[in-house]
Amino acid sequence: MATSTGFATGLKESAETWTSLAADLTTLEAFHMRCQRQITGIHWIDHISNLTVSSHTGLPSVSEQIASRRIAIFGHIARLSEEVPAHQALRAYVDLLLDRLPGRDWKCRPGRPNNRWVDQVRNDTGNMPSTLWRSAILCGHGTGVTQRPSLATQT
Repeated sequence: MATSTGFATGLKESAETWTSLAADLTTLEAFHMRCQRQITGIHWIDHISNLTVSSHTGLPSVSEQIASRRIAIFGHIARLSEEVPAHQALRAYVDLLLDRLPGRDWKCRPGRPNNRWVDQVRNDTGNMPSTLWRSAILCGHGTGVTQRPSLATQT
């Protein structure tokens, strides 16, 4: 099994916080495949498919690695203390999805919304962020940690 320690470390540093574009992922996937081929000693003239190389190395794709890290950081932010700004921002977004507006005069900006990090979490999991929020809060950090009340009990 091949190892890609340097590449994986670079991805784990901050890739889960990017709003990644399709072109970015294509470039990263190509680089990842080139690294796998170099590590295993497979040359382009050998005519071995990328799928075969990936199954041989057993490494997940770049998009799978980023998606799993993005989901992990979503859960981490959801379980942070209420005073942390990242938790407050994510909570505000989840509240908006549940039709809990910050005020009566609040309105969305006109036009198409930008692709946000939370939208990519939804695309990665196929679940709404509010559903992920509930499961992250209920999951907690493990034993010995006080559980916060769920969104259903708060108004």
